[in-house]
Amino acid sequence: MSEASLPSFWQRLQAGWWYLYGLSLCQIGLRTVDRDVYRQAVRAFDRSLAAWPDLAIALYRRGLIRGRELGEYHAAIRDLDAATCIRPDWPDPYLQRGLFHRFNHHSRAAIAELTEYVRLAPPGFWRTEAERILAQIQAELE
Repeated sequence: MSEASLPSFWQRLQAGWWYLYGLSLCQIGLRTVDRDVYRQAVRAFDRSLAAWPDLAIALYRRGLIRGRELGEYHAAIRDLDAATCIRPDWPDPYLQRGLFHRFNHHSRAAIAELTEYVRLAPPGFWRTEAERILAQIQAELE
């Protein structure tokens, strides 16, 4: 994104505030396991994105909540796709899309996403885990 297309200071401040509020609601949701709290978090991320549409981290977090806690597979994939369009070298959305595809029985899509994650991710636990899941999926397909 060029500096000319950056939102104003106040829009970024507003986006940041709503993003942090959404994160706090996610923490409450983890403790209470209340789907309504997660829906409130999605609305907070919506408000963050209204102020700063290209805030990839807000798209990513909204996608996580939609996919993991609310079971909204297609909406989650759309959010993660949008985050990847904004930041194509960021590995995390690829991992989450791969896991969502895996859990929704879309093995070939999971392979593509997890392979890209492994290509982009630094060494560590999640990269090793993605490699393990890839091997498992490929063995299941054979």
